Amino acid sequence: MTGMTIEDMRLHPVMEQACRQFEWAFPHVQWLSGRRDRQGQARAMAGHVLRDRQWIAKTYLQAAHLQTAVDFHPEAQTLEQLSTLLYDTMLGMSAAELAKVSTHFIGMAVDMAPMIFGDGDPTPTGQAALQWMHDYPYTKRVLTREGGRIVWHWACQEHPRPSRGTARA
Repeated sequence: MTGMTIEDMRLHPVMEQACRQFEWAFPHVQWLSGRRDRQGQARAMAGHVLRDRQWIAKTYLQAAHLQTAVDFHPEAQTLEQLSTLLYDTMLGMSAAELAKVSTHFIGMAVDMAPMIFGDGDPTPTGQAALQWMHDYPYTKRVLTREGGRIVWHWACQEHPRPSRGTARA
């Protein structure tokens, strides 16, 4: 296994436990990222914005401040310039605002290398892994693409989802 360890990702205890269970079931998982600080998130976003100036608006529901900064600074054209612009904008945002942008800020999301064939379709193990994540009671969201890039993103929430069983009278 290459990539990050669960310890490297500095996860929220709920997400850490979820990843440990997932890794036990799928020991060949390759973790790519976990908790991010402002600088790490700015750098991650800047690469996408470099390819598509509207990527933030297309990807994040609660990131209007960040998209506005990109829109108002067309001179920011390099990875370094965009990263600095986004980081400086994030400095003016509260922890609560940042957590609404991305659960990576609070350690409740991870990215992992997809378990796929060359054509992008999940392998049988990949299909089982995706199903496992979808079925996990604390799962908030599973994405198989981010900004056009094939990467698996898994976010959890602090409390389990309500049971999908039948309602009682």
